[in-house]
Amino acid sequence: GERLALEKQFDRYGVSLQVWIYYHILHKRQLTLHAWGCDNPAIPLYQRVLLRPLFPLLRFLIRKSFRITTENYRKAVERIESCLSGVESRLADGRRSLLGGCEINFSDISFAAISGLWLQPDEFGGGKAGSVKIPTQEIPPAMQADITRWSEKFPAATEFITRLYREQRRMPVQACPG
Repeated sequence: GERLALEKQFDRYGVSLQVWIYYHILHKRQLTLHAWGCDNPAIPLYQRVLLRPLFPLLRFLIRKSFRITTENYRKAVERIESCLSGVESRLADGRRSLLGGCEINFSDISFAAISGLWLQPDEFGGGKAGSVKIPTQEIPPAMQADITRWSEKFPAATEFITRLYREQRRMPVQACPG
């Protein structure tokens, strides 16, 4: 029922975020290679080496498969904002979980994990994402404008994402207050 509908919405949200990210960075070779892990020693050397010469082909395939166009970018932003608005509405009553109640569940964690792509909280990637995280100073201005707008327009959703990253990395699920 409700959980399945929410998870389907989050799947679309995740795909929309991929379109959004690629729209902003795919034309920036070094930034895209960094995001793909070329600077990450945890990724096998042969994969990091192959990414560079394969970049033009991979960029072409991603543009085709995700249909990275200005029109699809606009639609992706609308879907992202619609999802964030829905989450904002759900959280308006003070609940700790998107499905209500106090216990964090798979839907909450899925939403927060996917949202890490745009919000990139400090705990993103379990603290191991530094070699793939887009450095703040390299975030394209239009991308940063979206991030800032979403953070300001959807403060409850932003806090929810940040809180889950912070709490789920450090401690077990907390009981409801009161």
